[in-house]
Amino acid sequence: MARSNIIRWKVKNPFDPSRGLIRMSWNKYNLYALATRIRPEDLTRKSVYQQKWTAKRELRAYHVPNITERQLTQRHWSVKLPLQQLTQDEKDRLPPVQALAFAETERRLDVVVFRSHFASSLWMARASVVQGHVMVNGEKCDLPARRLEDGDLVTVSPSVVPTLKPATDAASPSDFAAVPYQAPWMFLPAYLEVDYATCSTVFLRSPLPQPDQVEVPSPFPPEWHQLAYEWYSGIVKKKEGIRSNFELKPKPVVEGMAIKMKQKFAEIRERDVKTDREKKSVAKRERERKKSEKEEAAAA
Repeated sequence: MARSNIIRWKVKNPFDPSRGLIRMSWNKYNLYALATRIRPEDLTRKSVYQQKWTAKRELRAYHVPNITERQLTQRHWSVKLPLQQLTQDEKDRLPPVQALAFAETERRLDVVVFRSHFASSLWMARASVVQGHVMVNGEKCDLPARRLEDGDLVTVSPSVVPTLKPATDAASPSDFAAVPYQAPWMFLPAYLEVDYATCSTVFLRSPLPQPDQVEVPSPFPPEWHQLAYEWYSGIVKKKEGIRSNFELKPKPVVEGMAIKMKQKFAEIRERDVKTDREKKSVAKRERERKKSEKEEAAAA
């Protein structure tokens, strides 16, 4: 049974022709948007900010349209990109490593279900997980955002797989039935091992940089991923900087002015402040103890 605290997040009219955004879906309108966007938009006529924002909008609409940007930056975004030991010749033929900006989102359970062709869209994959039709390592999992580890086995109930036609005989296996407009999306990433006979897939590893190819499936060029990486990494670094500033200890104030002390005197002051804090804590506990004793005596 689905958990009550799961947020139901769905884009309103995700195939709006006026926006023309490409989604993870076999929908015919999504295929039309893909067909009319064979040549990516020329970003050179825009400012740097406009280039980053446009790339961010397009890539987020494709990779993570079912979660908020806060969830993306807090759960699935890493400033450090996956690396791999390569020869110099392979490095020369390597696309921009920022093309793996959304590599972490490929570990999401709902994304793996869609990549394995067990759902016709990312939203259908999410619904299948929430409704309890998906198991991870033999245990039912209703968390679409679950992060899969290397070697995890994902199994989907055949009743919700759109490409399976119910068998006429209970003893015979289900037959494969092609779904209209699915052809452009029927490819398997190298980091998944899919078995259609058992409706299961194994997540092998994270996408890695490879010569002359990008392992993260995307209809957009690596340069767009690089721009989106710069956009979100700036946000993450800014948040981390704000968080670290709150953790800084305040400078000592003498006669209304903040001063910077030498290391030796700073350590002495810090030790004195810690001792004073401990004394106040002990005195507070003693007062509370005496107060409770008086209340017990009055009650007796």
